[in-house]
Amino acid sequence: MGAIYGFSGARDDKVLSKIGAVLSHRGPGPVVSEQTPRGSVAHRGGFDPQPRHFATGGIHRDGERIIALAGFRFGDAGQSPARLLEDYVREGIGFVRGLRGAFVAAIIDGDVVHLVRDAAGQRTIYYGMHEGRFYFAVEPKGVLAAPAFPRRIRPGAVAQYLTFSFVPGADTMLRDLKEVPAGHTVTFEPGKEPVVERYFVFENAPESNGSAPEHWVERFRSTFQSAVEERLPRDEPVAVFLSGGLDSSIVTAEAARQYPGKLKTYAIHFGKQYAHELDFARAVAERCGTDHEEVLIRPKQFLPRLRKMVWHLDEPIGDPITTPNFELAAHVAQETRWAFNGEGGDPIFGGPKNIPMMMQHWYGGIDRPADFRERAYLASYRRGYEEVSRLLAPEWRREIDEERDLTGVIRPFFDAAQPSRFLEKLLAINIRLKGAHLILPKVERMMGAWGLTPLSPLFDERLIRLSFEMPGRMKLDRGIEKIVLKRAYEDLLPREIIDRPKSGMRVPVHFWFQGEMKRFARKVLHKREITRAGIFDPGRVKQLLDYDIEEGQGRYGLRIWMLLTFEIWRRIVVEGEGV
Repeated sequence: MGAIYGFSGARDDKVLSKIGAVLSHRGPGPVVSEQTPRGSVAHRGGFDPQPRHFATGGIHRDGERIIALAGFRFGDAGQSPARLLEDYVREGIGFVRGLRGAFVAAIIDGDVVHLVRDAAGQRTIYYGMHEGRFYFAVEPKGVLAAPAFPRRIRPGAVAQYLTFSFVPGADTMLRDLKEVPAGHTVTFEPGKEPVVERYFVFENAPESNGSAPEHWVERFRSTFQSAVEERLPRDEPVAVFLSGGLDSSIVTAEAARQYPGKLKTYAIHFGKQYAHELDFARAVAERCGTDHEEVLIRPKQFLPRLRKMVWHLDEPIGDPITTPNFELAAHVAQETRWAFNGEGGDPIFGGPKNIPMMMQHWYGGIDRPADFRERAYLASYRRGYEEVSRLLAPEWRREIDEERDLTGVIRPFFDAAQPSRFLEKLLAINIRLKGAHLILPKVERMMGAWGLTPLSPLFDERLIRLSFEMPGRMKLDRGIEKIVLKRAYEDLLPREIIDRPKSGMRVPVHFWFQGEMKRFARKVLHKREITRAGIFDPGRVKQLLDYDIEEGQGRYGLRIWMLLTFEIWRRIVVEGEGV
C-alpha cells in the first residue's frame, strides 16, 4: 500500500517518527523523509513490485519544493516524482488532471501544502489543524498520532453512521479530522482555511442516445479490457475474490482471458445452513478454468481478531461484509500479493436502490414534501435512518439537525444541473459517497492489512465517464440492471450468471447475534458501558439485543453489528484502549 504523511511548520523529527510508527503496517519498504523549515513529508514504500504499466510512488525534493506519492499510477514508468514535480512547477496543481491510478500525493511548496486524492478514491488521505500545524496522513491514525490531537466525536456523524453505516463526505466521525474527497485537491496556506477543489468531474459528460447498443457494448468491453490489462501482473500469482455475482464474474472472465497462467479464485461462505452463492461461483470458476477454493468464515475464527479489524478500518464502518473481507484477505495473502475484486459495478452501472428510488420519483403521489427524494434515498439504505431518534440518548439527539446532517448531504446531488437524468443523479451519489467513503476505503484497509494490493478495474475513472455518456437504457431497462455488462460478457459466462437477479452477499449476523455472537455483543454493549459513554439510549440498545422492538423494521443483526463496531472503534480511537 505505501504511505505518505507529514505536517506544515518547523521541523520536528520526533513527531514525524511518531506518525510513521503508527503507519508501519502500510508496508515494509524504506522510509524516506524530506524536511524544510516550513514543512515535512515522509514516504513509506509499499509491499510489492509493480506490474509493467504501473508508475510507482516515491518522494523527490527540489529546493523548497517536495512531492511525495503513495500507491500507483498508470502510464509511463519514467513519469517519476521528479518529473511530476516539474509538471507541478510548470502547470500548478492542475497537473493532477493528467494522472490516473490509485494514489494519493502531497506537495510542499514553501509554506503551502497541497494534498491530492485519485479520481475514484481508491486511496485515502486525511488532514487536520492542531496548534498551528496542518497534519496529513493516509489513515486517520496518522493524523491522530500528532501530540494531543483532539478526538471529539461529531454528533451529526453518529446520525450519518446510523443511516448509511459509514460517514459520507469530507467530514469524518471526529470534529477536527477531514478526509480529502475522491478526485479533489486540498490546499493549505498558513493563516487561511484549507481550500478544497474538485479536479475530476464526470457528471457533465455529453449524453448520447443515438448510437446503437452494440456501440456501447464494444466501448465498455474495450475500456474494461484495458483497465484489467493495466492492473494485471504477468509473472506472479494472481487471485480474484469471486462472489458469484455479475461484477466479480466479469472481472474473473476478463482476467482469466488475459492472464498467461491459471488464476486462483476464492469464494466465501458461512456454513451450508446459511444462504450462499457457492454454486454460481463454482459455475464461473469452471467456465473460466480457474483454480477455485471455498473459504468458510465463522465467528469463532474472527472474533479474536475483530478489534484488530476495526483498528485497521480506522473510521467506523458498519457494513458486516468487512469482516469476511478481512478474513479472506488473511487467507489469500498466504499465496499472493495481488487480488482483483468486483467492486464498482453497482455504483457505476447499477445499484439495488435505483429502481425503488425511480419508482418513488415517478409515482410517489401528488402531496409530497420538498425533501421527499432525500428522505427516500436515506431510507433506501435500510440501515438505521428511522432509528436515529430512538437510538441516540436525548442530549445527543438534540445535537442532530436533519437538514444539516442528513437530507442536506444528499440535496446538492439532486439539485445539480448535471447530470440532468435522475438515474445518473443516483449513480453520482453512489460513486462519490458510497464508493469513495465506504467501498474503496474498506477494500484498501481490509486487504492491505495483510499485504494484499487491491485491484478494482470496474472503478477505473474511464469507466465512470463512460457510464455517464451512455444512455440510461444500457444500465437499466425494464427492471433489469447493468445491461451493458451483461451484453459484453454473455459469451464468456454461464447463462445463469447473466440471467440471475441481484442478490448481494448476505452475512448471517441476524442469526449470529442469537447464537455464536450473543454473549460477545451483550458484553460490548452492556448497559453499564452504553450509559457511561452517553451516546446511545441503553433501553433501546437492550431492545435490539433482545430482538424486541415494535416500531419500524427490526433488522436486528445489522443494527447490532453497527453498534458493536462503533463501540469497539470508540474505545480504541477515543478512549485509547489497546488492540
